Amino acid sequence: MDLAELLQQAQRLVNETEIETDLPRVERTLSQVLQATQEMHARVTQTGTNDLQAHILLGSKGVDLPKMIHKLETLSARNFLEPLDPIQETDVKGYLKNERENTILSVIEETNRNIYSSVERQKWRSIYSDWGNMKESLLNALVGANQQDFPDVQRQMVATELPDEPSPYSRLSLFENLYAKEITSYNESHIQGGHRTNLVATFATLAREKFDDPLVTEMWNVLNYMANVTPMSRNIDPIHCRQMAPEFIKQARIYLECRYKIYMNAVTESNLVVANRGGIPNVYHLVCSYVSVQFQQSHTRVGLLNVDNNGKPLWPHIYYSLRCGDLGAAVQFLKESGTCTELLKLMTLQRLGDNTTEKSATTKLEGQLKLDYNNKLRVCSDPYKKAVYAIVLACDPHDGHAELIRTIDDFLWMQLSILREHEKRDYNIEQLTYSGLQSLILEKYGENYFNAREKAPLYFQVLALTGQFESAIEFLARNQTTITHAVHMAIALNEMCLLGTPKSINEPLLSAEPDDPAPMKRLNLVRLVVLYAKCFERTDTSQALQYYYLLRHFKTEYRGPNAMFTCVCDLLVENCNDEMLTLIFGVEDDQNYNGFTGGIFDEFHTMDYDMYSLAGMVGDELADRSNFESAIKLYYIAGQLDKALRLVCSLLAQVVHQATRPGSMRERLTHIIHRMDMALGERKTDVQAHVMITYRTLSRLMEFFDLVNEGETRLASEILANNRLVPSNSNEVDECVTNLKRMGPEIIKVLPEVIMAAMNIVYSEYVEQRGGSENGNVDETQDENREAVLRHLRGRAKALTNMAASVPYRMPAAINQRLLQLEILML
Repeated sequence: MDLAELLQQAQRLVNETEIETDLPRVERTLSQVLQATQEMHARVTQTGTNDLQAHILLGSKGVDLPKMIHKLETLSARNFLEPLDPIQETDVKGYLKNERENTILSVIEETNRNIYSSVERQKWRSIYSDWGNMKESLLNALVGANQQDFPDVQRQMVATELPDEPSPYSRLSLFENLYAKEITSYNESHIQGGHRTNLVATFATLAREKFDDPLVTEMWNVLNYMANVTPMSRNIDPIHCRQMAPEFIKQARIYLECRYKIYMNAVTESNLVVANRGGIPNVYHLVCSYVSVQFQQSHTRVGLLNVDNNGKPLWPHIYYSLRCGDLGAAVQFLKESGTCTELLKLMTLQRLGDNTTEKSATTKLEGQLKLDYNNKLRVCSDPYKKAVYAIVLACDPHDGHAELIRTIDDFLWMQLSILREHEKRDYNIEQLTYSGLQSLILEKYGENYFNAREKAPLYFQVLALTGQFESAIEFLARNQTTITHAVHMAIALNEMCLLGTPKSINEPLLSAEPDDPAPMKRLNLVRLVVLYAKCFERTDTSQALQYYYLLRHFKTEYRGPNAMFTCVCDLLVENCNDEMLTLIFGVEDDQNYNGFTGGIFDEFHTMDYDMYSLAGMVGDELADRSNFESAIKLYYIAGQLDKALRLVCSLLAQVVHQATRPGSMRERLTHIIHRMDMALGERKTDVQAHVMITYRTLSRLMEFFDLVNEGETRLASEILANNRLVPSNSNEVDECVTNLKRMGPEIIKVLPEVIMAAMNIVYSEYVEQRGGSENGNVDETQDENREAVLRHLRGRAKALTNMAASVPYRMPAAINQRLLQLEILML
């Protein structure tokens, strides 16, 4: 192509692209186009090629980038995870917005924590799993020593032999076994008529000698101190008696004072030089030594008012004497000082106790001293003097005496020292009662204050020292590690008539009666013991029955004479097998068919109800649950053969017509019938006539069906004829129907099968006789005899169909149809 043709084509393209517009035409030369291209390239390279490429890319995908940029600019760049700005209280809209955002942030933060913890757990679980696999592989890789490496070592192989009848593994731990032995020994002593021992002291000694746990030993020591009171009667309610008896307050104070004397001795023995211990080993000299150790530095005596002749503080001596429980030593210190004659006189009168007759003088003196205390000593700088007056006058319970009270024991002792009984209340309203102290410990402070979860023995001691045995034991029973001790504490207190129990054994573990003083509770001992013994009653049945024997005094509302019978009944109902029955009741005495010997229950022979009553009760429960086979065994043990025969008849009516198979109910009933027949021949029992007739008839019917199944039709027919169950001819139909009415309904239930079996026997004999007549070669006499036999068989068949239509029982349609069919075939 030459230049002329190229020019013409260019001109034609220009003409085709011309557009008629009002705008002027712009014509550029090649140099101008090149210059504009260079300027555009320089501008693009200055702003960056990335934006241009982004524009090109998004534009090719149909995205309007300028519009998107405008929308992005309108969005807030604020970080929502940053803390929110404070707002004014009146800005409701802003407040709600902040609350919403705070909620979202909290959810996000909690989700993050949960995810992190979950990932952490999975990580460690995977690590532990890998470690376990690694350890297993390392252990598997270990190879035993070769005999050649140790030629002098002789291997001794120990043969492993299992007993023929291994006993079940005991579920009792070491502590539980020790407790169970003491319970068994205690019950045996009671059954044999021996002296009833103090079970609390027995368990306290056991804990001290056998248990390697000082906390458990200390709990038993506390309980032993509190239970060391005058024995009570079962006719007296323990709750009301405990609230009115000052012995429990006295025992708690004695325990706390003894512990403090032990502490003071330890302090003085560790500082013998300063204590200057000497003289008679009594409380007076012990207090002197202890005070010397406590106030050996001068700055410790700041605020103390009086001193004695030796230059030592007076009121600490008196206070610590009272803290040790020695009022005589306190009186001696006060007498030597020659001060506070009124207080000395009052303390002397209190030391004399009930021997004094100057009641009115004592009351007047207390009133004067209380007035002085309220006017002067409330703001006294000597904490020991103020505490001594508060203890002697039993007043000002709201003063915490923070300078002296450093432990829970100090607090309890102070509260117990200022207690006043209900009947001794006077005009002073600031008095603390026993119930008030109990409410303070149990309700106001409670478990959280004493950190009971981590310091369970401490909380138990506080409750026990304030006479709240039931709440203390219930608290221990919640923890699996202390429930064993809680159960035996409850048992020991109940045997001493010190445990408050509810009137009904169906109450919760801890409950309260309407007339009980607040905040006292009642502990359901039956529920606690059953909860404890249920864990091992199958493996350690003998020990479980020993625990149930302790419940014999609790009456039940719905079943059994007492709680013991109810518990043993539940045990037998749930585990009614031959081994358990033999363990509980023993084996039948061959010399005496009226008794069983060798059972666990035979040990409790002093009870008002014997094992035969228990067997009858368990049999009734099993019969109500339709466990008839087990109920028959229990009725047999109880000697209630009438009930046993009724159940045997009910079961026989279901299976008497069936074929005997190994392990079937019919085979088991065969052994039961044999055992019943022997018992009926040896025991003298009252069995109703219709029950005995029904049982004998069903027994014969069992033999009848056995003979039928064996093909002994002649012997089977003799059994039916002897018992008059089915007629031999039409004249005997009414007689057989009358006999059925004297029997039980069980005979009527099996009658269709009996009639059907009898018809089959008649038809088989008919076929046999008919087949002999068709063979021929017989004389006329034999033929006449055979015809007579056939007529007799037709009469028997007719009588059976008539009886089926006459009995007051609707025969099954299939039986009636089959009877008519066989009768027709015999015509």
